[in-house]
Parts: sequence; C-alpha cells; structure tokens
Amino acid sequence: MEKNPCDQMKHGEEEKHLTTKLGGLKTMPFVISTETFEKVASFGLHANMILYLINEYHMSNAKGANVLFLWSAISNFMPILGAFLSDSFLGRFRVIALGTFVSLLGMSLLWLTAALPQATPP
Repeated sequence: MEKNPCDQMKHGEEEKHLTTKLGGLKTMPFVISTETFEKVASFGLHANMILYLINEYHMSNAKGANVLFLWSAISNFMPILGAFLSDSFLGRFRVIALGTFVSLLGMSLLWLTAALPQATPP
C-alpha cells in the first residue's frame, strides 16, 4: 500500500506547528530591563566620574572629559560588536550575560579604586 503524498505533507505541516518557538516577545522584558539598568548605572557613574578623575587621579578638566568621552563612545558602540558575536557565534543570552558581567566587573574595579587608597596615584 503506497502512502499518499498529501498525507505526508499534512504530517509535515503538523510537525512544524508542534515545534515551540524560542525567544520572541517572552524574552524582550529581560533584554530591555537589563539594558535599562545598565544605562542607568552608566549615567549615574558618568556624573560623578569627572570629579573623581579630577580630584583623585589629578587629571585636568580636558583630559578627564576626554576619558569620559572615550568611555561613553566605546560603551555606545559595543552593541555593534555584541550583535555580531550574538548572531555569528554565541547567541543573544550569552552575549547579554557577558556584557552584563563585564560591566559589573568594570564598575566593581572602579569601586575598588575608590575604596582602597593604594589603588589611586600619589
């Protein structure tokens, strides 16, 4: 007894509908909230960082502003690198987790330079 090609097509269509779709709108709140909190932390640091660079690291206003400009520029253009890594190699959640960890590590190191007097220049 031969199988009808229409029956095979129907079975294939049912198989497609039974597979679950990952990601989509279910994951967007995680992505948006992570990026929002990271931006809020970055803006909070930006306001106080110029005073910290001038008073503790003895930088001039111009040099401190240049450091903050470069930091802001790199922070704002890193999503392009993250998008490439996410799409090509790692996947979006690994890249978001990696970016969040690197941001936390940088802020923690900055906090340590403020907490430990040996970490600041004389």
